[in-house]
Amino acid sequence: MTEAGVPDGVFNIVHGIGEDAGAALVAHPRVPLISFTGETATGQIIMRSAADHLKGLSMELGGKSPCVIFADADLETAADSALFGVFSLNGERCTAGSRILAERAVYDSLVATLAARAARITVGPPSDPDTEIGALVHPEHYERVLSYVRLGVREGARLVAGGTRPAGLPGGNYLAPTVFADVTPDMRIFQEEIFGPVVCVTPFDSEEEAIALANNTRYGLAAYIWTSDLRRAHRVAASVEAGMTWVNSHNVRDLRTPFGGVKASGLGREGGQHSIDFYTESRIVHVAMGDTHVPRFGA
Repeated sequence: MTEAGVPDGVFNIVHGIGEDAGAALVAHPRVPLISFTGETATGQIIMRSAADHLKGLSMELGGKSPCVIFADADLETAADSALFGVFSLNGERCTAGSRILAERAVYDSLVATLAARAARITVGPPSDPDTEIGALVHPEHYERVLSYVRLGVREGARLVAGGTRPAGLPGGNYLAPTVFADVTPDMRIFQEEIFGPVVCVTPFDSEEEAIALANNTRYGLAAYIWTSDLRRAHRVAASVEAGMTWVNSHNVRDLRTPFGGVKASGLGREGGQHSIDFYTESRIVHVAMGDTHVPRFGA
């Protein structure tokens, strides 16, 4: 930043964990704005603390985004997108399409495809150019993700791929890409953000049911819709509760467009002009250019 010509003190990095460094920034009266990316529970804590000083907030929080695949979609491309959307970045991405909703007519074949493809994904260290999925960020988070895998089995979901440590990786926070089928909305793995390489697959029988399933979580960050029927795509996109929706595409963004979610996925928007609006205080100065006519009360 110095080499780029930014004056000293304009840009600062404060290292530390949220409970210490983050909490201090949120509580400090001279920090007027907070932009936060993280889980919903942390966002709620930040909102409570920021309220004392009426700070401006922009928060991108958790997600449990649906990937809705209709029978008339380009199924090969949809499967590619569904796999990339949940397993890229080790599944540690807020916009991951972690709930795949598949129309009944193609459900069984899609589950088989997802399971077979997931089993062939290369897991390993990031230094290996063949690696497609690496290790999870921390041992505690690794154990948290594994606990959801065990929970899914207990809840009665059908484990069709992964769920264990990959062969040949005796150490490290590695988890084989995991696919659960026959997941129902009452299961916690359907409702809660896992933030790892774990995906739930659920069948639907109608457009109305697909929309209901897509909206049946507290989150509303992203959504992905796959269909060759443009009218249906518009209907579903308009009905799904998500801040960002992609039709026949994975998460390809124009960084000038608004980024953010609804419901428990956060508040505010950033990206392009939306970021400028958040970080700028609009002010107005009115100057009379001629005679001012004022009602003369009490004259």
